[in-house]
Amino acid sequence: MPRDDEIFAEALDLPRNERAAFLERACSGDEALLRRLNDLFAGHDASGEFLERAAVERIDTLPSEKPGDSIDRYTLRREIGHGGCGVVYLADQFTPVRRQVALKVIKLGMDTRDVITRFSAERQALALMDHADIARVFDAGATAAGRPYFVMEFVDGAPITTFCDQHKLSVKTRLTLFVRVCQALKHAHQKGIIHRDIKPSNILVAMRDGVPTPKIIDFGIAKATQGRLTEQTLLTQKDQFIGTPAYMSPEQAELRELDIDTRSDIYALGIVLYELLTGLPAYHQDSLMRSGIDEVRRIIREVDPPRPSTRVSQLSAVELNTIANQRSASNSQLKPALRGDLDWIVMRCLEKDRDRRYASAQELAEDVQRHLANEPVEARPPETVYLVQKFVARHRVACASAAAIAAALIIGTVVSVRQAVRATRAEQVARAERDAATAAGRAEALARTDAQRRQEQAEDLLTFMLGDFRTELQKIGRLELLDAVGGKAMDYFAELDSRDLTDTALARQSKALTQIGEIRMDQARYEDAHTAFAAAYERAAALATRYPNNGDMLFERAQAEFWIGFVARRRGEAAAERAWLTRYRDSTAELVALEGKTTRAQIELTHGFHNLAVLEFDRGYLEKARDGFLEEKKALEELLNATPRNNQFRSRLADIASWLGSIAERQGDFASAIKHFSEMTAQATELVRLEPAVARWRFELAQSVTFTGDIQAVTNRREEAHASYKRASEILTELTQQDTDNRQWKISVLGVVLKQISLSMPDGDRAQLSGVLMSAIQGLEGLVAEEPTSQTFARELAKAWRLAGRLSLPEEPEKAKHALSQAIELGEPLLLKSGSGRRLLAECTQTRLLTGRLARLVGHEQDAQHHWTRVLQIIGQQLETTRDWQLLDPAAQALVLMGNPEAARPLLARLENHGYHALDPWAFSILDGAKSPSTSP
Repeated sequence: MPRDDEIFAEALDLPRNERAAFLERACSGDEALLRRLNDLFAGHDASGEFLERAAVERIDTLPSEKPGDSIDRYTLRREIGHGGCGVVYLADQFTPVRRQVALKVIKLGMDTRDVITRFSAERQALALMDHADIARVFDAGATAAGRPYFVMEFVDGAPITTFCDQHKLSVKTRLTLFVRVCQALKHAHQKGIIHRDIKPSNILVAMRDGVPTPKIIDFGIAKATQGRLTEQTLLTQKDQFIGTPAYMSPEQAELRELDIDTRSDIYALGIVLYELLTGLPAYHQDSLMRSGIDEVRRIIREVDPPRPSTRVSQLSAVELNTIANQRSASNSQLKPALRGDLDWIVMRCLEKDRDRRYASAQELAEDVQRHLANEPVEARPPETVYLVQKFVARHRVACASAAAIAAALIIGTVVSVRQAVRATRAEQVARAERDAATAAGRAEALARTDAQRRQEQAEDLLTFMLGDFRTELQKIGRLELLDAVGGKAMDYFAELDSRDLTDTALARQSKALTQIGEIRMDQARYEDAHTAFAAAYERAAALATRYPNNGDMLFERAQAEFWIGFVARRRGEAAAERAWLTRYRDSTAELVALEGKTTRAQIELTHGFHNLAVLEFDRGYLEKARDGFLEEKKALEELLNATPRNNQFRSRLADIASWLGSIAERQGDFASAIKHFSEMTAQATELVRLEPAVARWRFELAQSVTFTGDIQAVTNRREEAHASYKRASEILTELTQQDTDNRQWKISVLGVVLKQISLSMPDGDRAQLSGVLMSAIQGLEGLVAEEPTSQTFARELAKAWRLAGRLSLPEEPEKAKHALSQAIELGEPLLLKSGSGRRLLAECTQTRLLTGRLARLVGHEQDAQHHWTRVLQIIGQQLETTRDWQLLDPAAQALVLMGNPEAARPLLARLENHGYHALDPWAFSILDGAKSPSTSP
């Protein structure tokens, strides 16, 4: 078609008010061409609708093909697909060979001769392609009605997305299949062929020898039929899409034909990959079609779809379960599988600027393969956390070996250090006997120098392994890789006498020992942690004494003091906790006096506020505790404003929110408690968004959701509580799968399991709950055996046995008796050790309540009264003033069961004012029945 006609046809599709501007751009200064086109439009406008009406009527009267018809040497069997460009039939070819083929009849109205001419040239390039995953094109021609047709290899398969969902292919298998598609497309691109219409229905997959095998179809057809992009492949004269807007690149949607290159196919591949991973289109086709042409172009050009992991996280539980099941994954596995690498790979494909996409299908395939091999992908910045995460995943054995090498060096250094110590002492002897043993002194000096060099090398390696490398491993939850290093280092340090060490060695070792202790704390190995912190304190205190005006020495001593106090807290040693944290507070005050308002000193001062507030909280002085936390919060917000990217400050603000929530809960202000816990969740969520690879932030998010669930449970918002516990459990389960040796994460998972059982007890299946509970008890017993000094582990095990006893009542009294006896034996000895810890008090009183109910059930009234009296003894004087539901509930129950409902009513009034609702039907019936003065116990 002459150029005049092409421009005229394109302009004819436009509204009249847009034609003049289009013609000026298309003519590019060619005045003669512009005059000719204006004359054509003058004649066209003068003819009215005559030409348009006749053309439409003629086209509508032409017959269309149907199964059974013959086109040249092909007989149509059945329709197997249709789209904007035409209809595809399964057909039989009889000459020169017999075979089944796919015959695509192009829509009526296209320039038949021009299309076939272009396809003839295109077929020369298509003939060069020889790839098993690309369907071949055999022939072309025109039907009797003037419709162009193309004959292709028949592929008996399903669209790639449909096939993957029907066969429930895992994410990994889908990616492997996708790589084959990329490699096939790479082959075509190397031959100079662009597909231009990559979409799931043009990538058919069938099972071949038990392996999913893709086949790209319609290759080259789009280009052959694309004489005028704006007319044939994008818009009709009525502005209707014939192509597939949901898979079009921005340059295609903008009608910039000269800008369309292989990177347009990369964009479409990204859309396909998005759907393979999420089960959802990046852009909804129906929404696009309802938006109007200009809005569609704007969306494709300007609007980025959400990342795959974000899109999945926005689904309802039912939708997420369906999509996860189609990928042979659980709900909790799917989001982490998409987060990170796959997010970045997909979004790089979907860059609006084609220069920012992958340059080729080969690059895309290689990046997906890197992800599958746990290697760093090119689609994201090489952040340190990310590179370490990939390195560890790819080289698990090598990382363990690196730790072993470090440990071996440390072992070797122990021998060298012994020699160095002997050399130092020998030097002293040699000095006294210099005249008699000069040669021996020189030899000893050489030995000492060599040993010190080896010691420094080993300690430098140790500092790296326990410092920078440990920080990154902690973020991704893989601290178990440093177990061997920490153990051997402790053996090494035990060989040393601090009196024989230089100041530099003391400082280096103090830091290393503190780092070892922190690793042990992260894993809830409290006895091992205490040993490390105590050794660190010995060295740091010696240095601080020698150099009282050195802030670094004072800082290291303060760190050791804090951690020793924190270990005592975790072990329930209240007196030791107060003593060491008081020392820490005094050291931070000294540091501020010495350094002034340095960032380090200010941070330590905020820790001082925090620790004092925690101590006040433990003593029950809640108002003082709140003031301390608010003071800490104010100081931290100032620090965060000065350094807004400091996520450690943001984490501490989340922690403060949790403490303020706990204070509000103990005061019976459930609305404020929910507000503070929601603030904690918001902070933790932001941390996860900023650093999704950091395990600690996900752990804090799980804690915040758990705390919220606790309040929802006791305010009778049961469905919300179930949802919160489920979300927390999913996060924690992911973490434990990363580091199966981390006791802190294990106890948190099991703690949530116990909460779910307690919440489900009124209407749950008792047999099923009992099975889950016994599994949890086994896990808790294992933790207690591993860490017998942990109060938390023992308390949670006592709670599990108490729930087992409750599940057995009233049908199995002997079984209940055994379980409740176990709970009492585990819980009450802790009361003597740790004083009046709120959770422990609540647990012990609930156990005694149930034991009394059991005694009454079997006719031992005197024993029942003894247990209920014990409840009141445990709570003690706190009963007069407390607003804490965990103490008010058991006390009120005990009073009612003992026949004194009048004494219980003031307690019940406090609970009712809080909006409290007992979970256990027994407890609810007791408390609810005692509210009225006329009710007898």
